[in-house]
Amino acid sequence: MTDFYPLKVARADKETPDSVVLQFDVPQELKDQFRFHPGQHLTIKSTINGEELRRCYSICSAPSEDNLQVGIKAIAEGRFSNFAVNELKPGDELEVMTPQGHFGFTPSSDRKVNYLGIAVGSGITPILSMLKTALESEQNSTFTLLYGNRNAHSMMFKNQLLGLKNRYPNRLHISYFFSRETNEVELWNGRLDGKKLRELGKELFKWSEFDACYVCGPEEILESCYTALVEGGLGEENYHVERFNTATKSKEKPANQSENTQVTLKRDGRIMNIDMTSQDDSLLDAALRQGVDLPYACKGGVCATCICKVKSGHVEMGTNYSLEADQVEDGYVLSCQAVPTTSEIEIDFDV
Repeated sequence: MTDFYPLKVARADKETPDSVVLQFDVPQELKDQFRFHPGQHLTIKSTINGEELRRCYSICSAPSEDNLQVGIKAIAEGRFSNFAVNELKPGDELEVMTPQGHFGFTPSSDRKVNYLGIAVGSGITPILSMLKTALESEQNSTFTLLYGNRNAHSMMFKNQLLGLKNRYPNRLHISYFFSRETNEVELWNGRLDGKKLRELGKELFKWSEFDACYVCGPEEILESCYTALVEGGLGEENYHVERFNTATKSKEKPANQSENTQVTLKRDGRIMNIDMTSQDDSLLDAALRQGVDLPYACKGGVCATCICKVKSGHVEMGTNYSLEADQVEDGYVLSCQAVPTTSEIEIDFDV
């Protein structure tokens, strides 16, 4: 169930001058709904200057810590992120959706995994949750973190990472990279991207030795990171990615898009019927236009908040950054990207 619940901000701690960690006060009766796996995210809804905004932020706390925290870094012209960093305070209330997302893993105490985490900027937030969980729950696992920032001053969770390094000196290995700060060791200078990973693969690491790799950062570095790691020996099946700050691209509609489609949709056990025309950009847009309240956040094919399953008929997606191939094969689609190619379709959001 993907519902919003009103949660009060319990803490709003400045992590750096342009970032904040929000901790939510989750009532006892909602504890089960807000249980999460490391790597998942929250969708937050708020009205700012009369406009409803929805944003996704990764959970940075570990499930064992019994608190719910997200890390937010202000971005240029980011209306919600700047509001959160500069104005939110304890006692304020936000609408928060239950945890979503398939990035990350479910820990197992008998596993021995050599993890690699690559984070750039606020991409550290889901990686931190996974790192803490792996080290605490899997006593035989190790974690190598490559963490890129502009400089040390802008680095989120610096003290927390130092504490974890002291606690797990033989199982946690951290390398820091700064694009706008010079280090005496040239290898640590510059942007953490595919080029840097190729250098590291020659000088320091064997990518083939890692059992699982989790990467989170801005869109522009992800393709080069994937290429460098796989060419360096990392198994393709071991590469997992979460995208941040992905710009919404204009969708090129399929040539065989249906001019008019009768859509039957199921949401919260209710059956509704809507009409979609070729003027609608997606199934989600058609439903919202007709007053149907559906779950969504990014509208860019990234967060998977709007996931649904096609029960009959056929659709095509413009962009898909979040669904695995087997999910698509099973009929799951992102409603923000889905365009019908048949005159009738049936979709289910209760999945």
